[in-house]
Amino acid sequence: MGRRVALVLAGVLVLVGCLGLLAAVPAVQRAVSPRAEPVPLPLRVPGPWYDQITVELTPGRYAIWATRPTRGPDRDRCRVTGPDGQPVPVREPGHRVDWVERATDDTLWAWASTFTATAPGSHRLSCRLDPDSPGQQYAVTREPDRRLLLRLRLARSRGLLVAALPAGLVVLVMTLTWRRRAD
Repeated sequence: MGRRVALVLAGVLVLVGCLGLLAAVPAVQRAVSPRAEPVPLPLRVPGPWYDQITVELTPGRYAIWATRPTRGPDRDRCRVTGPDGQPVPVREPGHRVDWVERATDDTLWAWASTFTATAPGSHRLSCRLDPDSPGQQYAVTREPDRRLLLRLRLARSRGLLVAALPAGLVVLVMTLTWRRRAD
């Protein structure tokens, strides 16, 4: 019974590793989502810090991303005010999503919160800056769809997925060697 479990484990690890290798193929990445990363919207930052931000929005769902520290979702990090001066409800995205922005300097962004703009116009964000993180920044993008979220997750975990391939091969070789010695 132990050998069968080891063979199944080896097969699963090899399969996961092959999926990790497949996820690295550009054609497969484009099939998952044609966009490689969210597109940051132009922000107006009146001072040297990203604590007061203005962004022009059309109605729709938006994501707020934060650089370091990247602890994950935090709906209290930013307050959003609509063009009419009324607060816009902000909520957590429900799961942790990170994104490495390749277009600039490989900045690591964490999806902090999400909100829905119901009216077009200038929306104001008042965001908390962490005193231990000089240079902290915020970005606003359209809320990622499921396909883009899957592509971002695959990109972040590709190394772990690929590492399963040699682990599965080691388990397979050890199991086959174990079987020969037992016979």
